Amino acid sequence: PRGSPRLREAVATMLRGERGLAVTADDICITRGSQNGIYLAARTLLQPGDAVLVEALTYEPAVAAFTDLGANVVSVGLDENGADVEAIERACRKHRVRAIFLTPHHQFPTTVALRPERRLRVLELARQFGFAVIEDDYDHEFHFESQPLLPMASYAPGRVIYVGSLSKLLLPALRVGYIAAPSAFIEAVAHGVSLTDGMGNTLTEDAAADLIVEGELRRHARRVTQVYAKRRTAFDQALAATFGGAIDYRVPDGGLAFWLRFADPALLDRIEAGAPAHGLSLATSASFATTDDAPRGLRLGFASLTEAEAVRALTSLAAAGGIPVAGFSAGDRHALVPSTS
Repeated sequence: PRGSPRLREAVATMLRGERGLAVTADDICITRGSQNGIYLAARTLLQPGDAVLVEALTYEPAVAAFTDLGANVVSVGLDENGADVEAIERACRKHRVRAIFLTPHHQFPTTVALRPERRLRVLELARQFGFAVIEDDYDHEFHFESQPLLPMASYAPGRVIYVGSLSKLLLPALRVGYIAAPSAFIEAVAHGVSLTDGMGNTLTEDAAADLIVEGELRRHARRVTQVYAKRRTAFDQALAATFGGAIDYRVPDGGLAFWLRFADPALLDRIEAGAPAHGLSLATSASFATTDDAPRGLRLGFASLTEAEAVRALTSLAAAGGIPVAGFSAGDRHALVPSTS
């Protein structure tokens, strides 16, 4: 139930060499993607009534998993530097916190990176208050400029449950992910897996292991990152040309999406309401929110769009918000990449 021994060894080697995690194959459990990994980690860790801290905007399936397990989900703020560590400390003094869920590398959905000093402070609080960090290393492979920060798990392996996925580099439909954590925790996770999925998919897992061992996965990551970097630039240019000063955003250093903020909330309301009529499928900002006063915005994926497709999609998006764009016709529609990209 821990998964293919070959893939576990390959993942452990990859994490040691590329991400600084001091792990062996005994510290790895293969999962059906990161969402499955989050649920398995939470199922192993949590008891009904335990408090789990999440950011004001976060990955909704994780919140759903914690809620389904009977946890008390507590929202903490975030800003342009990631999770608010002072809010985390206040929550720890108020609640019996068992875990915090973070996407520190490219925060979902806002794309910001948790600053190094905040990462260290979260780990200090984890030791002080005895909670675990569930680290979803979302889109680690896709970085365009500076070198990525090492995962939090590389600094405190005994305190961090590290969840990752190979699906973005393989095929999303294959759903290959992993959990890295102390071997005793992995043993408990594997017991949970055995109750529902004792066999796994050895053929797929061994094929993934071959791609890692032979270096093909890493070469593929470099190739597609070059493509995505060009598409990111084209998307940035199309955003600026289409929306101008109506939106504010930072060009993401990594990951596969932009997070847009709106000076006029009514414009965001119009876009969210009008998108379906213009052939667009969007997740509303409310779908990421864990508190009523969470910041609002729009997450747009760019990785699957050519330059021409990006222009058409953003033209349609502007039309949904009532922004006139030269050359737009009602039939010129293109669905944006799902906003969960």
